[in-house]
Amino acid sequence: MNRTYRLSLGPDTRDYSPEIGHVCKALALSYGLRRADDSPCWLHYGAEPPSGAIPLPAFLFPQAVTIAADGLHLNRARLDAIAAQLKPRPDPRQFDAIGLIFLLQSRLEERDHAERDRYGRYPYQADFMVQQGLYGNAPADEALLALAQLITGEANPASTTSYRAIPTHDVDRLKAYHRPIEPLRLAAGDLLKRGKPLSAFKRLQAYASNEPWGSVRDLLDLSERHGLRSRFYLMGPSDSSYDSPYAASMPGLLHKLTDEIAARGHRLGFHPGFGTVTDASLWRRQRDGLEAAIGRPVREGRQHILSWRADTSPDIWNDAGMQADYSLGYPEAEGFRSGSCRTLPAYSLVRRQSLDLLQGSTPVMEFGLFGGKYRDCTPQQALELCRPIIATCRRFGGDLVLLYHTGQPPGPEHGAMHDFYVSLLQEAA
Repeated sequence: MNRTYRLSLGPDTRDYSPEIGHVCKALALSYGLRRADDSPCWLHYGAEPPSGAIPLPAFLFPQAVTIAADGLHLNRARLDAIAAQLKPRPDPRQFDAIGLIFLLQSRLEERDHAERDRYGRYPYQADFMVQQGLYGNAPADEALLALAQLITGEANPASTTSYRAIPTHDVDRLKAYHRPIEPLRLAAGDLLKRGKPLSAFKRLQAYASNEPWGSVRDLLDLSERHGLRSRFYLMGPSDSSYDSPYAASMPGLLHKLTDEIAARGHRLGFHPGFGTVTDASLWRRQRDGLEAAIGRPVREGRQHILSWRADTSPDIWNDAGMQADYSLGYPEAEGFRSGSCRTLPAYSLVRRQSLDLLQGSTPVMEFGLFGGKYRDCTPQQALELCRPIIATCRRFGGDLVLLYHTGQPPGPEHGAMHDFYVSLLQEAA
């Protein structure tokens, strides 16, 4: 059984050896395949293949990628022109497998893109996989599999990654409100300005809620019932109106809550605030403030509001010593924004190097399925949308990362969402 390969580069692809090496790292982590000069399997990527080598076509490099002083940039018009050559096929000699894997894993397409949504995020409809009808699949994993089959000569090469269901919970607020005066202020507006006394009464019920204990303990119980360990991603001190200030305003409650989560064997992580996506100093202050408040280190997490940038976020997270970032996802549809269901090394487009930080997609998010902001599914409709995602993760030995926010206890308002999550965990586990 061959587990090695030799890879040579054509004159048109040699300038991109760091990027090609990043793909080789993904191949090693996914299938245990390594490069060796004496391997009987000789692959050649790019022009002028030597005699005896298996030619692999190169289209992304150099046609659509340029190298500048600040790293890599993508020519979107050229990407559109070569899109057909990047679609996965069973035989990697028929499409640019290496280029596709790098494009999707690095999120190069997001850099410099002018179109943004109302939160300043890269929009779902601009995504290459969406435009090519590939979103919801795992095209990077398909390409990795095709390369592994070619190298090993096996129809089903053994994956070195294993399927995992990973429930994650963003803690966007600790109590049923962000700030103590908030329910009173909103209730006064409902009563005095809008003439809605029932709405005002419902606002005031926030003071009597059993948060955070009610929803957090419910989520802990659900995970433990299926032998899973949840990951709770917490905000640090922030005065931004987009964020919750609980790390500074409710440190005692936060410390008690995180003590219980940790004591039950679950993980704690970081949920960086909205303004941190391009501000490394602010990111660090919030992370350090959170760690001081809970008395524990945090080494994984997800950006608040999914606010993530391809040219800054991986470097900020990596330089801060973080181990895993699960920010990649779109609420509009279930799928793998990184093109893969595996959690693989991130890439610095500015420094042009693989990072120690691992980066994974969050393919299922409850707020994208319920409530009407994006969609308003029944529990059964939502579950049907998620079943192909579960199957893909099982097929490739990937990470099924699920997002279900805290603060959503069972009840008339959240009952359908909660019912869906209970069923989802049963199928996922």
